[in-house]
Amino acid sequence: MAMMKLSRVPDGSTVVASVEKAERLAQRKKAPPLLILESLQAYLDEMGFGTGELLWGRLGMQRSSGSFHLVRDENVQFVLKRRLDGPQPSDVMSLEDEISLLGILRDNNLHSPEILHVCADTSIIGAPFYLSAFLPGARVVNSIPDALNNVEDKVGMSRRAIDDLARIQVEISPKQVEGLDQGGSDLRKLVLESKRLARKLKMRRLPGFEILGDYLLENCPESRPAVLSHGRYGMQNLLFMTQPPPTISGVFGWERATACDPLMDLGYFTATYSDRDLPPTPLDTAPVTRDEDGFLSRNELINVFRIATHLDTAPLPWFQTYCLWREAVQLEAIFERLINKEAVPSKSFALSLRDGVPAILANAAHFSKVDGVEATAPKR
Repeated sequence: MAMMKLSRVPDGSTVVASVEKAERLAQRKKAPPLLILESLQAYLDEMGFGTGELLWGRLGMQRSSGSFHLVRDENVQFVLKRRLDGPQPSDVMSLEDEISLLGILRDNNLHSPEILHVCADTSIIGAPFYLSAFLPGARVVNSIPDALNNVEDKVGMSRRAIDDLARIQVEISPKQVEGLDQGGSDLRKLVLESKRLARKLKMRRLPGFEILGDYLLENCPESRPAVLSHGRYGMQNLLFMTQPPPTISGVFGWERATACDPLMDLGYFTATYSDRDLPPTPLDTAPVTRDEDGFLSRNELINVFRIATHLDTAPLPWFQTYCLWREAVQLEAIFERLINKEAVPSKSFALSLRDGVPAILANAAHFSKVDGVEATAPKR
């Protein structure tokens, strides 16, 4: 994974020094921390994961999970992953199921890190967690590794992202993903579930929720054999080796994986792909692909997938619309929690959703070509 600035000092909110500090946050009705350094370091010592001072760094800002790069003084390094506190969205699998899936991926040589340890004891950091191997590479989100910063390798990274998506779908057998199908292959059921969540939103009226939901129900594609679907397959969840040729060394963020139509992941990837044909939104997965010349366009990515899989991609606009609309519903719930002065994973991100959610709905309407969806927030 990309090297980042590591710290030995807790930030006082996401990471605290001791259980006592965590209890003080609870007394102040603040969100509980994700790491408690003293108890975690003692546990790692006991389990034999290095010695010396514990350094930490946050890996990404997932809405359902927290991932950290951990390093000991003797340069023992690994990744810790846990779920965030509070109720989880219905499409987030348990930590145990995620660990099982990572094992399946690793058995098929599909960019999954080795699981080093699983801890079910919630007294250590406040939740169960697992430790996995730290993989080499860099996330191509806001910048490009120097050795790959040329047109040929930008094209190569774009192609590799789609080729490896096709490979995941082909090499994991339907039998291996049977247990992951929690209704993901029933497209109408998926739409109805998000419509139910949308009806619970109360703070502001955004017509796009209803307009797009009705479009999706009325235009559900015919079901096709389900494949393993990552759920949020995007550039931000891919790790590239920093030397040519462009090679993916890790795929992360599998907590929403399911068995679903093969166009679902392509729909999410292309709908959230940062390209110059659509305005940016909080869902853009890698601004660098818009800012830098050389990356493939949205339509070129679709052609790569079509050639790699021989699948008909004509229904893709439905999946692109669905993925953005579904995300907008979940993000609006985060914005409502902010307005209600409830805890949110990131206040700055939640603030961006005031204008960000309408912009996401407008981009969804671009793919579905429906009218009546505004890209600006209503005045209050």
